[in-house]
Amino acid sequence: MKRNTLLIALLVAALLAAFVAGTSIVVWRLAKKTIQREVFTPREKTIDMTALVTEVRELQRLETASMHVVHVGHVTQTYKLVPNALGGDEITFLAAGDVIAGIDLAQIKQNDVWRSPDGTINLRLPPPRILVSRVDNTESRVIARKTGVLRRADIDLESRARQHAEANIRAESVKKGILVTAQQSGEKKMADFLHRLGFEHVRFVQERPQIPLQ
Repeated sequence: MKRNTLLIALLVAALLAAFVAGTSIVVWRLAKKTIQREVFTPREKTIDMTALVTEVRELQRLETASMHVVHVGHVTQTYKLVPNALGGDEITFLAAGDVIAGIDLAQIKQNDVWRSPDGTINLRLPPPRILVSRVDNTESRVIARKTGVLRRADIDLESRARQHAEANIRAESVKKGILVTAQQSGEKKMADFLHRLGFEHVRFVQERPQIPLQ
């Protein structure tokens, strides 16, 4: 009886060992195939440039730089034969405003995006431009007004001073480098966007090569 029990136990142990060995072999083969596929098998990725251009265009206006500008403008009305003290009208206007610059991605065309042989995505962005400029009425005001004794003050002179101030605020922001900042920031934001889409290497260029690379 004891002998039979021992034989049965040995048989069960042998079957269990065989099962474990067989399972180990199957697991090893699966792991080996997985390692070969993930590590040693090259991945081929198809890049649909049309779909990529569409996704970029959908971002529309990319606001990439803002600047607060203060400008003091002086507008005068004079007559050649009448002294300013008699017929002149002048206003000094302090204007403060905000300027926002960025890139209009809706302008990107199909030939502005292409792929190099090494897989790099080349992108030619539209030039940055001023998207929004506005005078802040809470900070802007007339700081001086002088009208000749023989005339009435021009009621529209302040409006023209505001328009003149807004144009100068835009010009001052460009002078201070807002478009350069917008270009640099725009390239960084677009690179981050393309990296999230799975493109590892991105290059921004000004002109497309004469020989197509795609």
